[in-house]
Amino acid sequence: MISVSLDSIFLLSIPIIAALVGWLTNKLAVWMTFYPLEYRGNRPFGWQGIIPSKAHKMASKAVELVTSKLISVEEEFEKLNAEEIVGEMRPQLDVLSKHIIDSVMQQELPLVWRLLPRTQKEQLYKETAAQFPEAISNVLLEVKSNIHELLDVNRMLVEGLTKDPEMLNRIFLKCGEKEFKFIEHSGRIFGFVFGLIQMLVWNYYQFWWLLPIGGLVVGYLTNFLALKLIFRPVHPVKIGPIVIQGLFMKRQDEVSKEYANILATELLTSEQIFEFIVRTNGMDVLAELCRKHVKNIVDTTTGSTRKLILKLAIGNTKYEKMKAVAAEMFVHALPASITTMFDYADKSLQIGETLENKLKSLSKLDFEDVLHPIFQEDEHILILVGAVLGAVAGFIQMAFVL
Repeated sequence: MISVSLDSIFLLSIPIIAALVGWLTNKLAVWMTFYPLEYRGNRPFGWQGIIPSKAHKMASKAVELVTSKLISVEEEFEKLNAEEIVGEMRPQLDVLSKHIIDSVMQQELPLVWRLLPRTQKEQLYKETAAQFPEAISNVLLEVKSNIHELLDVNRMLVEGLTKDPEMLNRIFLKCGEKEFKFIEHSGRIFGFVFGLIQMLVWNYYQFWWLLPIGGLVVGYLTNFLALKLIFRPVHPVKIGPIVIQGLFMKRQDEVSKEYANILATELLTSEQIFEFIVRTNGMDVLAELCRKHVKNIVDTTTGSTRKLILKLAIGNTKYEKMKAVAAEMFVHALPASITTMFDYADKSLQIGETLENKLKSLSKLDFEDVLHPIFQEDEHILILVGAVLGAVAGFIQMAFVL
């Protein structure tokens, strides 16, 4: 009687253990996708999260979608209005122009500058400040025309994501939050269902190898089905009153908003764009544009008569040196001055809104590329890990029977 009772308990435990195995293997599959951030173990016996281990490749795939189908750099920069930018920068430009004049004159013509009447100095300040708005407008026009020489968005995004695997993880975890929960919870359901089948088979055929084989099948199928059902079917399929579609595919609008917000606030702010330009070759292009237009300001402000008098008084070489010094001062001060327009630029560019609308309008197959690449890389390993753990659980069950 006791033996029968124990057999019954064991029999009933099969679907319960299968559900536990399904849940555990699926939860582990999700964890192994993202963690650990660094390799743990002694190669080849160890593991690093799929995404951190292939951060550059993962980032490149994510960025490829953004740059090829979601954002046009030319279109984004066309949204910037030169007059409004000048308006944002005007107070700083007035202060900067006065500082440049004082510094250049005190450095190159100290005696002349000291003897020059205050009224003439003020006139020079006024005339110079009046030239800056047009110069800034001209610089912006040339920036728009040469934007690809200044800004490589692909490189900027890939570098930003590659150097911060935790951010890359966060993007995928946030966008696929419900899908990852589905993977974990579905493991219990699939595991229990397969466990019921395993229980029925064991009730009639009590071969020792059925338990580890059954565990292997449960671990394999729960991972396989969970990963597939996230993205398949791509388009809604109606079976009677039931409509079936991949979980991620159904959430296109919701995910689009989340994904766009992360990119716009953490990777594509105007401040980050400018910082990237400053630390790359783009700054050389921008600096050269600024030098050209500041030198034009000097020529325009001095005028033909003043210029002739200056050249006769100090020589052409000295005059050109003054222009060069003024230009370099402006270039040096530009990063600090331009920070005043970041808020305006963010509001004007509206990168988050653009990304969201473009993501929502993607075809289902293109939208799949937002999340699917992280599973495609080592999907077979995740499924095999589930199978191995399921088999181990089966061997443990077998030990109790034997």
